Amino acid sequence: MKLFIRVALILAGSAAFAACLSAQTPGGAVAAPPAPAAFSADGLGPRIQFNTENYNAGTNLAGDPIRYSFTVINTGDETLVLSNVIPNCGCTTVGGTAPGSAGAWTREIAPGQTGVIPIQVVTSNLRGQIAKTVKVISNDRTRPNATLQITGVVWLPIEVSPQPTAYFSLMPDSTNQNTQVLRIFNRMETPLSLSDPQSTTNAFSAVLKTNVPGREFELAISAAPLAHLPASLSTTIVQGEISLKSSATNRNPLTIPVFETIAPEITVFPPNIPLPAGPLTQPSTSHVTIRDNIANFTLSDPAANVPGVKVSMTMMQTNRIYVLTVVFPQGFAAQPGQNVVLTVKTDNPRFPEITIPVTLAPGAALPIPPPQVLTPPADAAAVWLARPPAPVPAMPPDPAMRIVLLPPAALASSAAPANATNAPPP
Repeated sequence: MKLFIRVALILAGSAAFAACLSAQTPGGAVAAPPAPAAFSADGLGPRIQFNTENYNAGTNLAGDPIRYSFTVINTGDETLVLSNVIPNCGCTTVGGTAPGSAGAWTREIAPGQTGVIPIQVVTSNLRGQIAKTVKVISNDRTRPNATLQITGVVWLPIEVSPQPTAYFSLMPDSTNQNTQVLRIFNRMETPLSLSDPQSTTNAFSAVLKTNVPGREFELAISAAPLAHLPASLSTTIVQGEISLKSSATNRNPLTIPVFETIAPEITVFPPNIPLPAGPLTQPSTSHVTIRDNIANFTLSDPAANVPGVKVSMTMMQTNRIYVLTVVFPQGFAAQPGQNVVLTVKTDNPRFPEITIPVTLAPGAALPIPPPQVLTPPADAAAVWLARPPAPVPAMPPDPAMRIVLLPPAALASSAAPANATNAPPP
């Protein structure tokens, strides 16, 4: 044991002596050990810092965008790379929209330098307190994800309540006016005066009332029934606008949109019957509900314009609601250019016949035939196995031929297009 320790000490001393000789310069001086590979002065790497991470935009007028450019400082000793900036909602955008910004955010920032992230918030549909955030992704190993926030208040100088638009829903036989009352509030410091309400269409009218002079108003909007409404199986929509003269220069005139929907006299649901374009693999049954929204009516003679389609009718509510049942047989397929429709007659003089189209869905799958199984004779396999394979003639090598082995994925991606005339079968 002592001999082993003694030999180890001798070997260690020899190695140390050799290292000392190798470290000497030609003049005999001992050279300093080599410096480690330079990583950085302090080993910080890229470090991200902002002038602020929460910008308070204060009070803002609805419709005026909020713009701000966040300043980014690289306090590290390597290049800071901003790989992505992600807003949390569609009203917030990133790019050259903030004052002083020439384009998108700064992508790379050298040590000790600064960059910008310009942000814009669209306030057209915002009200009250807001808080919008933006995620910043960088190569800062200590903080790869940072979050910036813009807060503030969005307000309207003139507010219409309970909603800024008047909506009306009428039946086709309506004879009375329908009225909605909207309240108008002045949020500005200066008094407001409103007057002379006007409508862009005679389907609507408005009356203005002052509740608190300069501060609060009431606007009563009425929808008049339409005379001589054309016969239609679709909903009729009437759109208009009420305008008022306003003392606010940036809100003159003050406009309020108005909408009116009038239900059809007869409702057909669904308005059309979807059906696969290819031959049906099995019978298909569809149902159509027909309802009169005004008075009683009678339906008769339901039919289809193509043979083989069976149409029956059931009365669900006496002279008001009917259901058509349509059965398309197995193998049914519409011919090219053929319009398949269902028809039913009514005793309503405005709608003597109702037509329901059948819409064909493109690209419907054709029925898949059963696989064909070939059964060879009982002795065919034995004859084939007993037969020796035919010799394959050897081909001389061609110096111009190059053989490339492709992986299966490459073979699949290199298949010829479907419209090629020499395309191999799939």
